[in-house]
Amino acid sequence: MNLVNHYPSGLTRMIGTLAVWLVCVLFAAGSASAQNSGTVNGVVLDEAEHLPMPGVTVAVMKGGKIVTGTSTNLDGEFSLSVPSGAKLRFSYIGYASQEVAPVFGKSMEVVMKEESEMMEEVVVNGYFTRKRNTYTGAAKSISGDELLSVSPTNILQAISTLDAGLNITQNNSMGSNPNNIPDLVIRSTTSLATNNEVGLNSPLIVIDGVESTLQALYDMNIQDIERVDILKDASATALYGENAANGVIIIERKRVTQAPVRVRYTFTPQMSFADLSSYDLCNAGQKLELERIAGLYDATDGSLDQSYFDKLAIISGGRDIDWISKPVRNSFSHTHSLSVSGRGSSLDYNITADYQSINGVMKDDGRNRYGMNLYLSYRVQDKLIVTLRADHTSLQTNNSKYGSFSDYISANPYDSPYDERGNLLKQLSYSKRNPLYEASLSSFSKTQTRTQNVSLDVRYNFKPNLYVTAQGTYSTSRGTSDVFVSPESNSFASAPLEQKGSYQLGNLGTDNWSGKIVGNWIHNFDKQGTMFTLNLGWEVKRNKTTSSYLTGSGFLSDDMDDLSYATTYSTSQLPYGGEDLSTSIGGFAAANFIWKNRYVVDGSYRLSGSSKFGADKRTAPFWSAGLGYNLHNESFIRDLGFVDLLRLRGSYGYTGSVKFDSYQAISTYFYSVNYLHYAGVGAIPMGMANPDLTWQTTKKFNVGLNSSLFGDRVNINFDYYRETTDDMLIDVSLPPSSGANSVKNNFGKQRSNGIEFSLWGKIIQTRDWSWNLSVNGLHSKTTILNISDALKRKNENNSQVNDEVAPRLQFREGESPTAIYAVRSAGIDPASGKEIFIKKDGSYTYEYDTADQVACGDTNPTLQGTFSSLVTWKNLSMNLNFSYRFGGDMYNSTRMAKVENVDPRQNVDIRAFTERWKKPGDRVPYLAISQNGGSTFNYTDRFIEKDNELWLSSITLQYNVPQNWITPLGLQRLYVSAGAEDLFRLTSAKYERGTNYPFSRSVNLSLSVTF
Repeated sequence: MNLVNHYPSGLTRMIGTLAVWLVCVLFAAGSASAQNSGTVNGVVLDEAEHLPMPGVTVAVMKGGKIVTGTSTNLDGEFSLSVPSGAKLRFSYIGYASQEVAPVFGKSMEVVMKEESEMMEEVVVNGYFTRKRNTYTGAAKSISGDELLSVSPTNILQAISTLDAGLNITQNNSMGSNPNNIPDLVIRSTTSLATNNEVGLNSPLIVIDGVESTLQALYDMNIQDIERVDILKDASATALYGENAANGVIIIERKRVTQAPVRVRYTFTPQMSFADLSSYDLCNAGQKLELERIAGLYDATDGSLDQSYFDKLAIISGGRDIDWISKPVRNSFSHTHSLSVSGRGSSLDYNITADYQSINGVMKDDGRNRYGMNLYLSYRVQDKLIVTLRADHTSLQTNNSKYGSFSDYISANPYDSPYDERGNLLKQLSYSKRNPLYEASLSSFSKTQTRTQNVSLDVRYNFKPNLYVTAQGTYSTSRGTSDVFVSPESNSFASAPLEQKGSYQLGNLGTDNWSGKIVGNWIHNFDKQGTMFTLNLGWEVKRNKTTSSYLTGSGFLSDDMDDLSYATTYSTSQLPYGGEDLSTSIGGFAAANFIWKNRYVVDGSYRLSGSSKFGADKRTAPFWSAGLGYNLHNESFIRDLGFVDLLRLRGSYGYTGSVKFDSYQAISTYFYSVNYLHYAGVGAIPMGMANPDLTWQTTKKFNVGLNSSLFGDRVNINFDYYRETTDDMLIDVSLPPSSGANSVKNNFGKQRSNGIEFSLWGKIIQTRDWSWNLSVNGLHSKTTILNISDALKRKNENNSQVNDEVAPRLQFREGESPTAIYAVRSAGIDPASGKEIFIKKDGSYTYEYDTADQVACGDTNPTLQGTFSSLVTWKNLSMNLNFSYRFGGDMYNSTRMAKVENVDPRQNVDIRAFTERWKKPGDRVPYLAISQNGGSTFNYTDRFIEKDNELWLSSITLQYNVPQNWITPLGLQRLYVSAGAEDLFRLTSAKYERGTNYPFSRSVNLSLSVTF
């Protein structure tokens, strides 16, 4: 029976149509289901040039975890299998990461955008990078552009301006001498420089993952710097173990960010002018009157009258020599930098050449540097990247032939440097050497150093979240120092012929190598930001330094200025040399866990071994632990509506310092021909063994707050720190029978604490205008808790010294290491004109006793820092930076030696005439003038003053030429800038700035063009 025939034909057609639609829907659903997984192909392009990007990491993400991944090939292409429900995450260094849904059935095109703000999101520590939202350490990150906005010529000053925690140690003696490398301190000192050691408290410098020197940073081309990270607390530095107590400065140089070939040239000229505004010296007439008052022409027989009248006649004739202008100049310096970079065929390359000629404001001095850097990064295959960095530097320095600036300050203005025939005089009045005559001789002091560094890095990506990096480095340098003093110098006026003149030749060499390997694993638990990071590493280092010195004498003529003209070796200085060799090894582990992007736990551990310590103390552990809380990710904080970032963090840990000689733990001897005997050459002890010498450690505690408010219009950062150094290395006394007076031992203890803050605000933000204000500051205090008996005796010896214009440092328990020790004073007795001293028990006396010295001040300021203003209008910007320091003290040696206790035979400050005691009843601050002044000094608190200063450290005006102007010219970027440094200074104390070398003010220009 045919049932179909019983239904109407219309109904039959409708059922058929529905059946067809059902089949189509089911087929489509099946097809769609099949396309939820499968192979995805595509290409990744650079937004700027729309060119393929090789080496981009493509990770398959599902459930917040990495399932699998790959990297783009040489043509920027990728292909991988993607499961159902997964997404693709694309990431590359210097570009913003992005997560997109996969596209099946056709090729994807992903465009990567450069991330200018990416630097703020991570912290670099030289071993690996850590996301800032998971970071518990105290660190400051500075971009290369920020450095240039402060100063294109002085990298150390730029870093110090931008971070209050980094301070340049004041050196009033060396002023602006370009050949004097300033000392740096991060926050506070951790060691006592009992023998005036230079660099004992300076931070570790790491350049591109390789430990370097402060000089390398000082001479670095600032145009080549990508970023600077300053690591301060234990959580940030503990991985560096025994080298971390003083903090770490991480430098990363620029890498390749664009595929086409780019050429960048930068020219920076600078003019410098000697700042002589702090010198207020007597003119010729005033100086002669001062001599008369001091009694230099008093003689019962009148024999000195003629000398006085001769000088008076010369002065009446108009002679008034401006001596301090003689050795200075307006100097011109210039820096050139040329770089070529690009990317292609899986190879990134960057070649940089630079030349720097820095001339100081003293005549004939300078610092010339030539540098060449090579960066090559080659992707051998998708998972293997090999990077080579190599650089060569040649450095030449010349110290001024004009000697110390203090010789010109003290020269009498009625003395002419020339005789009546126009020839330079050898000596001036009172048998003082003529510094201009010394400068006319062939004497010189110069150095030349050649340095080569090679670093090879290998990175292998097992998975996008699991990779290993390895680095091997070798550094070598060879240098010579030549110091020649002409035989016609006044220094050899009374020397026999065979001892006239001297030539010291020094040879210095370093050979350092190191190797390290670091494994990195990152695991994401969910999409809410729960992540675990583990880093494991190992490294080994070997450092060797050699030196040798030879001194020749007996030069027959000023023209014979080569060592080959020496007729004999110096009998007072025999040839000598030395070697310093040390080896260290270390293994470390670092772990970081963040839960739902809120709570952070961080820890690190390092076990270090060093050849510098005793046989039983070869190794030591260093560790840190940190906690963090991202409050801004809590709903009750987000609901406030104005908090963009609010992060609490804290850390505690152990770090160390090994900045001492390599042979402190073993006995060393000095062999000399002076100890010849029938059995051979004798030796005397140089240092006694200390097999129990152990590691100096610093316990660091830090708690901090980072915040960003009102749509990133206000940023507030705050840190409190406390550092305690145990087992500090200081001298301990030995019995005379040992052959040595002292030996280094772990006997000192010191504690520092302080507050560091920064406040930044965006006052104005419109389409064309912006105005940012910022202020930062540091308050620190250091106290010595324990010292050795040997150091106590050294304090006593230092207190007895009375022939220097300022008291020597003393290190006493319970006081600051920068305290000023002097005898308290009640002023000048109006009746007798004598100074009234206050003894320790509070009684008054006319007798000066060094035993009454107490801490009367501290050179460490109460607060120091910078406040800045950055105004931008379209492509024009102006950056003003003011530095301040107040609350500290200074011993005003100018008032001591140039106003009161003057040597009347030398020129002095004009204030030497005023407010001096002359007769009974005078109530004045200064003693009477004595003709025997300036030879010995009584250190009293009358000369301790507050050291409050405010100065315009830098001003920079920069213009970025609009892109639409330069694109037709084939340029990618063009900017010009003009700046000035140290334009004015307000001080609470009047004193001479730059005693052996004057300070300077400078103006600079900069032109940078990128093709």
